[in-house]
Amino acid sequence: MALLANLFCRSSQPVILYWFFLNVLSLAFRTFFRRIYIGNLERIPKGKPILLAPNHPNSFIDGILLSVLLRRKLNLLARGDVFKNPLANWALRSMRVLPIFRSEDGAGASQGSKNQLTFDQCHAIFRKKGMVLIFPEGYCVREWRLRPLKKGAAKMAFEAIEKYPDMDLQVVPVGLNYSNSGQFREEVCINFGHPIPISDYLPLLQKNHQAKATLQFNERLYEAMEREMVIIDQPANDLIGKHYLIMKRNQYKSSFFGFIKKSKHRFIVEKRAANDLNDLSKNNQEGFETFRNAITDYFSTLQNLNVKDKYFSLPLHEKILYFLFTLIFAIPAFLGFMTNCIPLTFARKMAKNKVRKIEFFDSVFIGVGAIAWLIYTLIILILCTLIFGAKGIAITIAIRLLGFVYYFWEEAALNVKYWMVMALSSKGKRMNKSLRNQRLIILNFFETKF
Repeated sequence: MALLANLFCRSSQPVILYWFFLNVLSLAFRTFFRRIYIGNLERIPKGKPILLAPNHPNSFIDGILLSVLLRRKLNLLARGDVFKNPLANWALRSMRVLPIFRSEDGAGASQGSKNQLTFDQCHAIFRKKGMVLIFPEGYCVREWRLRPLKKGAAKMAFEAIEKYPDMDLQVVPVGLNYSNSGQFREEVCINFGHPIPISDYLPLLQKNHQAKATLQFNERLYEAMEREMVIIDQPANDLIGKHYLIMKRNQYKSSFFGFIKKSKHRFIVEKRAANDLNDLSKNNQEGFETFRNAITDYFSTLQNLNVKDKYFSLPLHEKILYFLFTLIFAIPAFLGFMTNCIPLTFARKMAKNKVRKIEFFDSVFIGVGAIAWLIYTLIILILCTLIFGAKGIAITIAIRLLGFVYYFWEEAALNVKYWMVMALSSKGKRMNKSLRNQRLIILNFFETKF
């Protein structure tokens, strides 16, 4: 295996391999994520070298997700210690991932020279008006806050324009906002900020004021990244923030179908909700405690009933449509589950058994799931082709599509279940009106003047 990997490492990496991996992962993302919202994609300048600078809450998925969505030759930087394995080194470089070494990863005395080699490769990419992604925080932490920025992004960008002063390098801040980290069928809002021209800092660099230029750049980039993120200021408010954001998302009406939504509206809803919560916590502690008690009591009651907030956001006609969808597609959904559960179940068990840090759960789930799904699909394709001939290709595609039917059916069936609980159980009927009133008070809470 090692010999084979070394052979691959010495060979040139064909473009076809990059696009193959990208398309396999694209299909895996369509399974794992319920929906992806993209805002202000037009802010990425065309025909210019680009340095993307996103926050980093979700390990390898953050960069790969942007590669898949942008459909451009995006070059990523990742921690260098994962390149030690020859096979991993080959696979990562096939996906245009380059190593960046950190002292905490045991890079040793050669850290500086190794990183400079990577930076030189990035400068060459910029020279060809290519795109590179670097995580300015320097490491992955899953939380609703932006960590202090390291100097790596500034160093790479400044070195590039010092070498090539005519280079119009643009740094584009990116906000990655996952709705329910570590959960299957979560959603994500991706927002692009206004580009920062690195030429703005060239006068300081020419006067050898690198430290001042780095400080000013990091402050500007930090503010720009925060504008594209949903921020909960205090860690102690994370649970309250999570619950309130769930309610606001449920109030945001998006179509039942559809995977990619090129709109920033959903993000704006969440951003305003988080800002309201932060302002209340900071400026009115008594009001915040009232709000905390109300939302805690509401979600505690929902948990006791085994009902989700989503139910209370649905008008009657949507409940009826969910009910009809559940009935009509019950058999196709069952077939979809039975024919697609093996790779999904395997990936989920692997992620649960192997992952110790939540930041890596999605990466392992999606990575293992993509490989398992690819192998499983090839087996199904071979068997169906042997049995049914050319029709086996259509049958294999149909099996995959039935899997998506099941995912939508499960969502509809859960909403029908909540409806039955609230409409038929004695406790549900007794609590229905009071829960609706509680929910209305919480959603209108910030319209009250304290």
